[in-house]
Order: sequence, then structure tokens, then C-alpha cells
Amino acid sequence: MKKIKNKVSFKLFYNDKFVMFFSVLMAFISWIYVASTTQESVIFTVTDIPINLPELTDGMRYFNGDDMKAEVKISGNALVVTNVTKDDIYITADDVSFITSPGSYTIDLVSKKSGVKTDYSFESSVSPSSVNVFIDHYEEGRVIPITDKISVSSVAPSCYASQTVLSRQTVKISGAESIVNSIAEVDAEYTFQSTLSEQTVVKAPLKFYDASGKIVSSKYITADITEVDATVPILDVRHVAITPKIVNIPDTLQFDNSIVKVEPSTIELAVPKNDNITSVSTSAIDFSQITLDKNTFTVSLEILSAYRNINSVETAEVTFDMSQMAERELTLSSNNFVIQNAGAEQNAAVANKSLTVKIIGPKQRVNILTAASVTALIDMSDKSTITEGYVERPVTLVFRDTFSGCWMEGTYTVNVRITPKKSTPSQPSQTS
Repeated sequence: MKKIKNKVSFKLFYNDKFVMFFSVLMAFISWIYVASTTQESVIFTVTDIPINLPELTDGMRYFNGDDMKAEVKISGNALVVTNVTKDDIYITADDVSFITSPGSYTIDLVSKKSGVKTDYSFESSVSPSSVNVFIDHYEEGRVIPITDKISVSSVAPSCYASQTVLSRQTVKISGAESIVNSIAEVDAEYTFQSTLSEQTVVKAPLKFYDASGKIVSSKYITADITEVDATVPILDVRHVAITPKIVNIPDTLQFDNSIVKVEPSTIELAVPKNDNITSVSTSAIDFSQITLDKNTFTVSLEILSAYRNINSVETAEVTFDMSQMAERELTLSSNNFVIQNAGAEQNAAVANKSLTVKIIGPKQRVNILTAASVTALIDMSDKSTITEGYVERPVTLVFRDTFSGCWMEGTYTVNVRITPKKSTPSQPSQTS
């Protein structure tokens, strides 16, 4: 049987990498041994320790301090202190009983052991030894209007920068009560430096101001938005005509527009691009109210809300040239009255014996006009179901062709008496 010899091989010690690893391992083992057996203390600094501030009374709270950190020096056995972490130490306020109202305070800090590792001592006080805190009650969701402070430096020729449209009209602000309540105005601020020629949208930051116009710091408050979209509509500038709206012109009258004068005759408007507007109308003028003495009317302009009245012209003066017109009174009798659209079951007759009306028209025609040239129509369409009684009906005048251009001044009515039609009794049949 072959004998096996046990021999220690030292070939590994000729390998540089093995020698380096072996040296480090032996040094570490030696350090562990020395550190665990020596009685000499070492000093070690534990950093990045969170500061835990105690709760306050009367609903007050801290508005800073959440991210405050501190450090402290500890001493003890090297093997122990080097294994103490920030989780093993608790740093808090020494005393907060003196805080009884909102404000800024300086609070002293103390350190305590909080982990299972307790075989060490605090070598120094906490660094920093104190912190400054701001304390207040919490105000939640105060709603404040946003003021438009968007400024446009210039616009292209024949363009108009209309009122800015903000994507939000209000902002909700929460945080330290005293600071939230000090905010008197919230502005959306932005200034366009370039020349605008079309609608433009920008993001405008919000800024908070107190009653004296000073900026309020947002350090201890939060807002549900910090900016708004601000849209600046760019409109086209147009010069358009002012057209009078005249109502109640008799259907039989061929009205001559040349006798109408409007002052001003045009107005300057800013309108949306591609809008085909050529004129704006006045409020209605009742044609029947025009007389020789009352022939000028001041009326408002009907301008759409989408337009901007650049000249701030709100009214126009409409004048009817009555210099070639004359006025005459005619007395109509039963021969002039014609009832139209009476009901099938009613008899209708004008109760008025006569009716005096005023007529306006060209002088050469009005001067020879007689009652025989006029027909007074009384329409019963909407009273055709009434079988008995009196009703008041408006009168419409119709002139013979030779008196075209004349019209009745004002409005007139007559009383119409209605009686039921008597049916004719049928004859009895003869029996053979």
C-alpha cells in the first residue's frame, strides 16, 4: 500500500492576489480583536438625523421643520459607536410649552437614544443646538379671484387685442392662516414683447400681493394652481355702416330710404377674423310714431357681444327729412270701413259712427286727399270665434294708387259689434 504524505503547500504565497487578500483579512481580524478588547473610547459623528418636533396645542402646527436634519457626536467602544446609525438616535425639542400663539420661535434641541444600541455616550450637544420654526393655524382652501394683469406691447396694423381670457377665474390657497389671510390680490402676470397678429395663448404665473401691494411669500402656503392659460384674442378692425331699423311700415307704402339720415353713419368695430359683417342695426323705430314735429330719434346700437366698440359709440341719431311732407286730418265714416276675415258664425259691424285720423305724405298729394280715397281695413282673424259682444280692433289704411307715399300717423282702433248669425230654419217636407 502506497503511503500518503501530508505536506503543507506554500505555493499560494507566491500569488500576489492571494497575498493581498490574506493581508487585508488578517488586518481586519486584528482590528476586530483590538476594538473588542480595548477599553479606550473613540468619538464618532452620527449625521443626517431627522428632527422630530412634538405636537402643539390649540390646533397649531409647524409650517417648516419637516426636512430639518441634525448631527451629534457620540463616544464609546469603537466597534459599538461605528455601528450606531441615525435610526438609533431621536432628536426633538427640549421644551415647547412656551408656545401659546402663532409666530416665529427658536426651539432648543436635545438628543435621546432610541435604538437597541445603548452602550455609548453623547459626547456633545446636538448640532445645530436650536432651530427656527414658524407656527400658525391651518387655513384650507380660501378662494381668491384672479386678476388679469396680461400686458400686450403692440399689435399688427388693423388688428385689435381683445380682453384676455383666463383658463381659471379663481385660485384656492391653503397654509399658514395669517399668511393666507394677508393675501389681498392674486394676479396673473405676463407681458408680450412681440407684435401680435393672431390669437395667442401663454402660461401666466400667479403672484400674491398684500393690501399694501407687497409680494406675499409662498413659503408657508400652497395653491391648487401656480399658473393659468391666458388667451389674447386678436380681432380685425372694420369700419361698418349703421343701418336704422324701422318697423311698422305699411305694406302698401313704398318707403323712400333717401329721406333717412343717420349720424354717425359708420362705426369702427373690432370683429373676429373671417367675420363678414358690413353693418350694424339700431334699435327699432316705430314708423307710425314719425310726425312732422317728431322726426328725429336717438336710438341705441345693436352690437354683438363678440364685437368690440372701438369708438365707444353707443347711440345714433336717425332723422327723417319731412321738409317735403304735409299733414292732414281726415274723418272716416262707415263708408270707409271694411271688415275682413269675420267668422262663419258671426256678424261684425263697426260701432263707431266716425273716426278722425291724421295722414302724412307728399305735400302735393296730401293737399288733395279726401276720405273717399281711403279704405279703413279691420281684420277679425284672431276674433273670428267670438259670437257676440264688442271687441276693439286696430285700423289699417289703404290709399288709392294716386296717393301712394301717404301713411297714417299713429295707431287707431275701432269698436266692432259682433252678433251671431241666425240660421234659416229648414222647410218641412210635404207628405204625399
